[in-house]
Amino acid sequence: MELKELTPNEQMKYNTAKEVIDLGSTETAIRRGKTKLGCTRKTLLKYMKWYESEDLSLFSHHNKGHKPVTTKPEETRKLIKQLYKETYYRASFTHFSEILKEDYNIAISDGTLHAILKEAYFVSPCSNKATKRKMEKKLRLISRKENLSKTESEHVNAAFSMLDDADAHPRRSRSKYFGEMVQMDASELVWVAGAVKWHLHVAIDDATSEVVGAWFDTQETLQGYYNVLYMILKLYGIPFLFRTDRRTVFEYSLLSKPDEEKDTFTQFSAACKTLGIELETTSIAQHKARVERLNKTLQGRIPVEFIRQGITTIEAANAFLWDYLPKFNAQFSLKDEKDLNTSTFLDSPSEAEINSILAVVSQRTIDAGHSIKYHNTYYQPCLHNPSGLLPRFFLKGTKVFVIKAFDGTLLASIKEEIYILKEVEKRKIHSKEFDPEPTPIHTKKKQCKPASDHPWRTKLLSPRVLETHIAKPREKY
Repeated sequence: MELKELTPNEQMKYNTAKEVIDLGSTETAIRRGKTKLGCTRKTLLKYMKWYESEDLSLFSHHNKGHKPVTTKPEETRKLIKQLYKETYYRASFTHFSEILKEDYNIAISDGTLHAILKEAYFVSPCSNKATKRKMEKKLRLISRKENLSKTESEHVNAAFSMLDDADAHPRRSRSKYFGEMVQMDASELVWVAGAVKWHLHVAIDDATSEVVGAWFDTQETLQGYYNVLYMILKLYGIPFLFRTDRRTVFEYSLLSKPDEEKDTFTQFSAACKTLGIELETTSIAQHKARVERLNKTLQGRIPVEFIRQGITTIEAANAFLWDYLPKFNAQFSLKDEKDLNTSTFLDSPSEAEINSILAVVSQRTIDAGHSIKYHNTYYQPCLHNPSGLLPRFFLKGTKVFVIKAFDGTLLASIKEEIYILKEVEKRKIHSKEFDPEPTPIHTKKKQCKPASDHPWRTKLLSPRVLETHIAKPREKY
């Protein structure tokens, strides 16, 4: 064995032992030698014996060239890099390790996973700015090399595409009680590959980071926030305060023809007022940093979960949220038994009251055909009768509050009374002259009497309450 076959560290041991012996193996030389190597006297004397034996192989480690037993096979390492590069590049390294264990039965520590992915120049989306800048600097140095191989070039380009700026948020004390403050927001993203952008409306408790509601819609809409509020009422109750942004207020006030059904601020604030929930709005993102950070986390995790579950439609995505949020909260929520005992959530109203409170209200006028036009369809106000729906006729110009309940039922409030809206058919379904008479079905007539808690019997649909849903003209402010 030749000296050049030893590693630099092994060569240093050999040369130090040689120096000590050349100096006569004095006490001073031994002390200098062990200081230079950072070893004990006994170890240095062992190196001196190896040198005197003239067997260089003694300085070489016996496991040199052998991989540790715990080293992941090269095939596994390649699979991990490929999966992250092609499918799970949005996932944080911790989330990716969970996926590997659950879906691919690959148990791997965080440290090993970080080493494998950083070897391919990948950086976690959750990395801080310093780490991303350091990796970017390293990638730029590599990209400047001459004769860069095709594989290295592909790795560098893939790593550059994954680098992104990190958002910074100031630290703020949490609220004291569970339910004291709930932050709400909507984030826009292409959540499913090949689909259009969806908006995820979310709500998070400020004290515990518990995600209390979430809903997908094609835009940031009133219906999206209503569905989030419905989830909160059904799972937790009535919170004390909502903190949300003012984006929709600015957007709808700039419309040439403002649509009161899309007036998120007025309609949603009216529902909050009915429930006794304070509503606080802000145009500063840092004032609701908790939900902003949640948006970042969900944007990294949910698209990956959609790939795992094979979800491609917005309906399937919303159904998935009811099962996913409890699992997410079990991992990230800080809620404990003390928070449950001191919770400020109040008991939610009944299903019928929720259906009435989360209603979309708009104003219409009775036309010459004793009907109203709503979403390009004509409707007639009707009363319940044992024989069916009985139309009621009003003078042209009569003001009407059209109420679309949360379950989709269409009602009308006219002169302190609630009516059911029946669609006026564009064409008759049956012709007396040309269609055969339908065979009558003899059934026992059952008198239909609405229950006392039916939506159109509730006090929550009185004209005074409905007026709070409609924005006032600007001259009245």
